[in-house]
Amino acid sequence: MSGQTILSLHDVTVQFGGLKACDSVTVDVQRGELFALIGPNGAGKTTLVNAITGVYSPNEGSRVSYTDPDGTTHDLIGRKPHQIVRTGLARTFQNLGLFPGLSVLDNLMLGRYIHQKVGVMSGGLFTRGAVKEEVEAREAVERVLDLLEIPEYRWDAVGELPYGLQKRIELGRVLAMEPDLLLLDEPMAGMTTEEKQDVVRFIFEIRLALGVTVLLIEHDMAVVMSIADRVMALNFGQQIALGTPAEVQRNHDVIEAYLGAEG
Repeated sequence: MSGQTILSLHDVTVQFGGLKACDSVTVDVQRGELFALIGPNGAGKTTLVNAITGVYSPNEGSRVSYTDPDGTTHDLIGRKPHQIVRTGLARTFQNLGLFPGLSVLDNLMLGRYIHQKVGVMSGGLFTRGAVKEEVEAREAVERVLDLLEIPEYRWDAVGELPYGLQKRIELGRVLAMEPDLLLLDEPMAGMTTEEKQDVVRFIFEIRLALGVTVLLIEHDMAVVMSIADRVMALNFGQQIALGTPAEVQRNHDVIEAYLGAEG
């Protein structure tokens, strides 16, 4: 970790009617770390990520900011999701957002849209700029295919592949955006133990090869405690613990809320 803050949340509150799905969450994520967010269903984990990425609008007084590699700080509140993506954040969703009828290659190429500069006409005429952009996009996608060990599936229709591979392709589509901060919302949900082990390995390789910071939502406590640098626990939208995996694992509130301990 660099000791520099990449994502800063201050008093982030998201309210639906009388329900506060997130209640005054305050935390700084450091550049280079793997920061895990844990909690039971309904704890507010995905709501918090939605507030970061512009899907939900936090209450007045909330502050969410991202600092890019050049040191420029971007206030994210009030921006649309596509605008936030262009600053350097990218995310996966719990549910697959792939196009099952398209090939793996085409699905990954869709992740390159934020880097597209030439217009529709230039692309249709295949001008010099369009050709250059297409070559750069294909090179970037090929690197992702190699990184995730799926080059042999490049021409296969996504919908014909096993679920575990589809989850890997979903991760690849986001990596094709070349994010600086990667938010993973339960990337191992529904996977076998072997598939989870593969995802853990890929997360480590992504951090090493691409230098991205990772914010991870995950229900598998064994996975979280083994790979995270720091962990924040939520319960009913409120932060109840923050620290190293060992510290959070020993926290009485976490044990009571998430591990079902008595007393």
